Amino acid sequence: MKDKPKKKKRSVMYAAITVGVLIIGMSVFFVYSSEQAKMRGQAFGKAIEFLQEDLRKQTHLFDSKVSMFKQEDINKDDFLNFAEKHENEMEKIILRYDNLQTPKLFVPSMELFKLSAETQFEADKYITEWIRTGDETAQIRSDSFYYQSLQYEQAALLEFNLVQRQSNP
Repeated sequence: MKDKPKKKKRSVMYAAITVGVLIIGMSVFFVYSSEQAKMRGQAFGKAIEFLQEDLRKQTHLFDSKVSMFKQEDINKDDFLNFAEKHENEMEKIILRYDNLQTPKLFVPSMELFKLSAETQFEADKYITEWIRTGDETAQIRSDSFYYQSLQYEQAALLEFNLVQRQSNP
């Protein structure tokens, strides 16, 4: 009969140890998960930063070539050769949006950023058409798409910043 209290004490001790191990294990898991989420968030932030910077550089280069053409510093053929390369680069940049590991909360802003880039690309295509054909309506369409692209980008930035503030109070 003396064995029963010892067994009871042992089983209570084992249960307490098991609960303690579970609590420690869960704590380590949550801290690890939190750190992993923070690292994924930082990686996403860097990826979108690089993507937006590459887009900015490419559109600036295109705008620079358009200005050079208007000032007759480059001829039509040189511009059109550049425009073909520009189209390839823009397609690559736009595809990168689909390869981002976007956290759910940021999906709407990323869709707007991508839409902004696609609309900018359309504006560039119309400028190229205007230079190729001389059709003034293509230049007008380009201006319209460019303005729309800026609106999408502003909306994306607003959405992105709102989510970022809510995630990091």
